[in-house]
Amino acid sequence: MKLNFLVYGSGAREHAIAKKLAESNFCNKLFLYGANDGFSNIGAALDEENLIESAKKNKVDVLVVGPENPLCDGITDEFLKAGIKCIGVNKYWSQLESSKYFAKLFMQKHNIKTAKYKLVDSVTDILSVPVVLKADGLCKGKGVSVVFEREKANKILAELLAGKFGDASGQVLIEEYLLGDELSLISLWDGKHLLSFLPARDFKRKSSELDSLNTGGMGAYTPVKLSDVQLQKLKVYENSLKKALQEENANFVGFIYSGLIWHEDDFYVLEYNVRMGDPEAQALLTHMDSDLGELFYFALEKRLDEYEFRWKQGVSACIVLSAANYPEGSSVGKKITGLPDSGIYYAGVKKQGAEFFTNGGRILSVCANGERPFNSAKKIADSIHFEDKYYRRDLDENQMIF
Repeated sequence: MKLNFLVYGSGAREHAIAKKLAESNFCNKLFLYGANDGFSNIGAALDEENLIESAKKNKVDVLVVGPENPLCDGITDEFLKAGIKCIGVNKYWSQLESSKYFAKLFMQKHNIKTAKYKLVDSVTDILSVPVVLKADGLCKGKGVSVVFEREKANKILAELLAGKFGDASGQVLIEEYLLGDELSLISLWDGKHLLSFLPARDFKRKSSELDSLNTGGMGAYTPVKLSDVQLQKLKVYENSLKKALQEENANFVGFIYSGLIWHEDDFYVLEYNVRMGDPEAQALLTHMDSDLGELFYFALEKRLDEYEFRWKQGVSACIVLSAANYPEGSSVGKKITGLPDSGIYYAGVKKQGAEFFTNGGRILSVCANGERPFNSAKKIADSIHFEDKYYRRDLDENQMIF
């Protein structure tokens, strides 16, 4: 079975997906929408004025959506109406990510463990810390704050409700702080069956400091070594999620990202996303030895219960190179030199002639596989140069202890 795939999105995650599909035995033609200059050459660009008509004209079989915003705007609903199959959640179920409150109600309904919370839409006095403050809507991974000081917590709450993220922070969840190690479980749902990738771990904080700013993600690795008890509890959680989706008759084919934390001898859900994580996707797809196009074919045929992953040996890790002022700022127009021929996925870049320049907050993802993948990735990261380059130099094999 040969399919024409359209990958939608501009970041390193979409680069990783597109590269993997370009290598697939199930891919006939690869089309791209919004690709940055770092990977626009691996597929054909489609007309931006009327994407659906352009997709139909070019006989696109499957739309694969990377980022959350188009999913939450209902892009898959429109493509499905046009007769084009989709790997991506529909607008209704995108609320698992676009509304923290919707996700909490889903978890409560299906007895999935999560932190206690209250939803507020006006300033209230936070009396106890530590506490987690979450804007209800989409904030590109920047709407969550873990706060250890009461005065700071009240200040952040007031800023959120005053419109720091526009309508997305018009309501805020004040959530119980759970202490423990975090885990990313990315699963693919085909409408009947749930299939999970290897457990991964990402590093959201800009630095190792507990009160450091949350980012879209500064690094990741897979697989995470878990104890037999943890593996058993993870399977129990996965079955609970599958049962919940079955009971809801969740009518989509797409990803669900479970942000988990190991707390008091069990896994609790911190958040849901409805896409592959970034940078987890880069680490997972680096580690994946099976055919991504084949996986998507099985999902569209509702046969994920028949699919088996193949994985590389060792561990795969990803380090994100960002602008120094990320996540509050970005870098534009700084020349990038020392780029290797492999091992990187492009995010915030622009090409002028034969040279690359910075064009965003997160600039590149550097990936490596082996026994000491973070060390290998950092060697590549050190060989790449641009003004005000930043990455988490503390990420190493010692961080791979769960």
